[in-house]
Amino acid sequence: MIRKTFQIPLQEGQTLHFLGLGDIHWDTPECDRERLGRFVDWADQQGMRKDLVRIVGVGDYLDFASPTERRTLASSLHETTNLTLDKAHLASLREFLQVISPIKQTFLGLLTGHHYHVFVTRKVLGATWQGRSSDDWLAHQLGCAYLGTGATLFRLKFPHALHLDVLALHGGGGAQTPGGRIQKRIRFAEIAPTAHLVLSGHDNAKLAYPRSGLDFDHGKIKRYVIGTGSFQRAYLDDEPEAGYAERWGLVPADLGVTIVTIRIEQRNGKWRVDYHASV
Repeated sequence: MIRKTFQIPLQEGQTLHFLGLGDIHWDTPECDRERLGRFVDWADQQGMRKDLVRIVGVGDYLDFASPTERRTLASSLHETTNLTLDKAHLASLREFLQVISPIKQTFLGLLTGHHYHVFVTRKVLGATWQGRSSDDWLAHQLGCAYLGTGATLFRLKFPHALHLDVLALHGGGGAQTPGGRIQKRIRFAEIAPTAHLVLSGHDNAKLAYPRSGLDFDHGKIKRYVIGTGSFQRAYLDDEPEAGYAERWGLVPADLGVTIVTIRIEQRNGKWRVDYHASV
């Protein structure tokens, strides 16, 4: 598990828009590229309004390749075949990077999900990246932290000795009912019971559910479990070749991201963090 602290220069009167971004599956027909482009434009415009945006990536930025596919590919491919795969995936990565580059300064770090590529050859990116993942490379290009393949627990530190603790992970397991999607995240929250925000993806759910509790020193503490959303469409119009969600009859999810708006304010002479989740 990766633990980090991020200093956020949030001032009174400013709004911080904090979110997890993942399950994009850029290199598939199901990816809603137009919607992703609108999201990038929105995030870019917040800076013009003097507000802040901070993003943690939760994995599955591209679709190639799944864990099963990686095991199969690693078994017995020729060097030239590996070179072809490395080149093809790098081209898709660079295409995706070009789209999100206008907001690269907003990324705190990237987690790895289920879908990623491991560069096999030296000829595409050199010896430095041989045996390392596409998500690691993407984080390097964005200038943010690579947060690994598991969970990350990090602290957002604000002025006036204020903070919020966040647990983020890609997640796993399917859930087709609203209760199942929430309960799964309640279970994730037990990993870090003091975290104010618990972010996870994988099932494409866009949701926020409060799980507040009591604390002897601070009284009530507000906590959210959050499904970070997706840009992967489930049912495509006028497309006879169905994707996996349609073939398996899975429930479609609302697309886009769940946003936590964060402000610092004085109330009754004390500084506090005010935060609300919105889908």
